[in-house]
Amino acid sequence: MNRLAILLAIIVVTGVVGFLILKHRYSGGPPVRLASSRCDVSLWQHVYERERLQVIEECTAVEGRVVKLHEAEDGDLHIALDPDDKSVLNLLNAVHAKGTLVVEVVCRHSATGSTEQAACRDYQSTVLIPRAGDRVRVTGAYVTDRDNGWREIHPVSQIEVLH
Repeated sequence: MNRLAILLAIIVVTGVVGFLILKHRYSGGPPVRLASSRCDVSLWQHVYERERLQVIEECTAVEGRVVKLHEAEDGDLHIALDPDDKSVLNLLNAVHAKGTLVVEVVCRHSATGSTEQAACRDYQSTVLIPRAGDRVRVTGAYVTDRDNGWREIHPVSQIEVLH
């Protein structure tokens, strides 16, 4: 083998090993299981395109610091959470969501499209909304968003600001 072939082989092997290490580090394991009574299952009727969400844990709680908040077109409030326990993140959270866990409070503001509006008809969330920088405990369903591939808490049943 010539030097170029050896160098390319080293680069490929290093890349594969690095990917496997990252995939193992960011496996997106489920957080603690809570009694289902701790989560509001009625919120599922207000989740837009709920079939895209694969439920991993029906009810859980995750603590961390709020990085930012964003109002999505579907009426949900997206919260980027830097979780204390990084094992709840998968590789796509680490890369695409910039190391945050996506947290979605359904029907927090007006949706833009008619399909999205239908999911929130006659309902508006009363979940406490934190500010960026707040340390919080988020309770809700732990899911994989199949459209993005990352892990989320969606829908959120409760947010508590911790001191």
